[in-house]
Amino acid sequence: MSHDEYLGMRRFPGLDGLRAIAATIVVFFHFAGPKFVWPSGWVGVYIFFVLSGFLITTLLLREQDRTGRISLSGFYVRRVFRILPPYLVILGGIIAFVLLRGEFLARDFPHALKYYLTFLNEFFPGSHGNGSDNFFSGSWTLGIEEKFYLVWPFLLVAIGIGAARRKLALALAAMAVLLALVPLTTGGWLLDFSPTAVYRSSIHYAILLGGCLLAILLHYRRGFAVLRPFTHPLAAIPIVAGFLVLHANLDPLWVATRQNLLVLLAYAVLTMLLLIVLLSPGPARWLLSTAPMRFVGERSYSLYLLQGPVHFVVVQAVPALGHNRLITAVTVFLVDLAIADLIHRWVEQPMIATGKRLLTRRQARKAARAAVPADATPVPAGV
Repeated sequence: MSHDEYLGMRRFPGLDGLRAIAATIVVFFHFAGPKFVWPSGWVGVYIFFVLSGFLITTLLLREQDRTGRISLSGFYVRRVFRILPPYLVILGGIIAFVLLRGEFLARDFPHALKYYLTFLNEFFPGSHGNGSDNFFSGSWTLGIEEKFYLVWPFLLVAIGIGAARRKLALALAAMAVLLALVPLTTGGWLLDFSPTAVYRSSIHYAILLGGCLLAILLHYRRGFAVLRPFTHPLAAIPIVAGFLVLHANLDPLWVATRQNLLVLLAYAVLTMLLLIVLLSPGPARWLLSTAPMRFVGERSYSLYLLQGPVHFVVVQAVPALGHNRLITAVTVFLVDLAIADLIHRWVEQPMIATGKRLLTRRQARKAARAAVPADATPVPAGV
């Protein structure tokens, strides 16, 4: 793939399929039982982190090339209308559900909401609540991503237009700082099976920055030239094979290394290489760009957030599914996907469109003001 072909891509359909896989394996990890540990579904969230860093940075860099600047207000309007509506609808639905069941206090929601409504979700597991399942604990990844969105675009704006080397240096320096903070935020590189240490670790932001680093390298011609060999169809074979081997063995490796965070960094690097494969023409991109993969991928956000409450409702409706096994995970996934589709159609898409309309109207007003001469004198009515 050439650099011009890459810059000409308006959409990355293969990445929708990767989102679909990431969300699906997380659901199966939680509800398919101990016999379904081999897909290492818990690391699906790290696929999301690399994807988020890559996609957000790519959009910002392309906006800068197209308009000569990065509009922070435009970025945050798009993010607010993309992320908050499904998040608040699902959280509101859970709150209404537990209120109707008289479980609002029992499930520790007065304590939990302080974290969920301020996007400090990742700090809730270690906050000494009563430990009750409130169906929304999986949202800890949203706390990580929201704080990333608050800081990273500002840093890109601060270093100015162009300056590929400065952007690359920024990403590498920020990553180095976050890796240096791992012992302070986590207590060390070895988690030793701490139930809460991983949530507050700065390793997550370093992995997000891995996606940002990939976006910067691919965006600029010299960086793309370094990575271009990985876009060859034959390069996909060792990359996909290496990713699958590590992924399938990640859980035992994670245990054997006493939960060494370096394992997650290695996984992030292979995910970055996999993204290059999925951007490039070839069988892997074709497979993950098929209609079913895109369908699930486009609904993966709500699919991920809904898994807890959907599992509870499914088990209440069919008590035999209370024991986690493959049929439980399949049922939860299908019900989850059906509800996620409704939220995608009735909440996500309309609110994204609303955000776009607001930005379009604002741009039109700016253009109209710019078209009026600065020294124009208002003409009295009737003259």
